[in-house]
Amino acid sequence: MKLLKENKYRQVLKKIHGIPYNTLFARCVLQLKAPGKVFVDNLDKPRTVLISTLYGMSLLFGDTENLEFNTSLADYMLNTDGRRLKSEWLQVYPEKWNDKLREILNNKIIEYSKVSKQYSQSELEIFLKKNKKNHIIQWTRVNFAYKNTDENMKLEPEYSIKLINSDIYDGIEGTVIPKYFWKSKEDFLANGEGYALMKDNNIVSAAFSSWKIENELEIGIETSEKYRGKGFAKAVCSTMLNYCKASGYLPIWACKRENTGSYKLAKSLGFKETFIIPYYELVE
Repeated sequence: MKLLKENKYRQVLKKIHGIPYNTLFARCVLQLKAPGKVFVDNLDKPRTVLISTLYGMSLLFGDTENLEFNTSLADYMLNTDGRRLKSEWLQVYPEKWNDKLREILNNKIIEYSKVSKQYSQSELEIFLKKNKKNHIIQWTRVNFAYKNTDENMKLEPEYSIKLINSDIYDGIEGTVIPKYFWKSKEDFLANGEGYALMKDNNIVSAAFSSWKIENELEIGIETSEKYRGKGFAKAVCSTMLNYCKASGYLPIWACKRENTGSYKLAKSLGFKETFIIPYYELVE
C-alpha cells in the first residue's frame, strides 16, 4: 500500500463512479473537500485503492487479486503496527472482496449477525470487547434513498432551531460532529450547512452536512445523550431536509443497521432502504 499524492487523486476519482452505493465520503476526499488519505498499489497506474477519512470511514475497491497490496492490507486492517488509535469502518467493492478478506485475514472476521444470536446482550458485549483486539467485526451498513415527505414538527416554546454559527459549532459535542468531517471550522461555515435545536443556550441536537459535493448532501446527526428518544433529532433533521429541498440538494443517509436510533430516524424521515452491504470494524 502506497500513499498517493493529492495531485494524482483525479485518476482514482474516475474509477469510483461505477460503485452503485453511497461513496460520497470517499469522493469528498478525492476532490479535496474533506481530510483523508488514499492508498494504492501503484502510484502511476493504480488497480487497487483504499480511501480513508479523518472521521474513520474507508472504502476499498478495485482488483482483488493483488498479492502485494493484499498482504499490506491485512496488516492495515488488523493494525499490526498499532498505529490506529480510533475506530475505522470499511466498506468494499466489488462484492467478491468480502470472500477475499476472509482469505487474506485468515478468517479473523466475526459476523455480528451470527454471534448476536448465540449470546445474551451482556455476554455479547464481553465477547466483542475481548475479540475486537485481534479480530475484524462485520456489521451491516444500510444505504437509503429519500422519498420526499412534508413534515414540520412543532416545538415547545422553550426550544428553537438555529443555523450553526461559530459559537454553536464550538459547542457541539459527541462523535458525529462537523469538526470530524470538515477541514476546519472556517471551511464548514463557508461551505457546509447545519442547524442546532437549542434550549436556552444548550445544544440539544444538531444536524449538518457531513459530506457535500455538487447536488449531494449527506446528513450527520448528533443528539445530547440526556435528550435522546424525545423526537428532537427528527425535528432538526426535518429542518435540514427542508434546506436540501429549497437548495436543490439530494439528501443522503447511510448508517450501521445495528445503530437502531439512526436506522429508525431515517425511516421516520421518509428514507427507504436501497443497498445493504457488509461493514467492517477494523482493529484499533
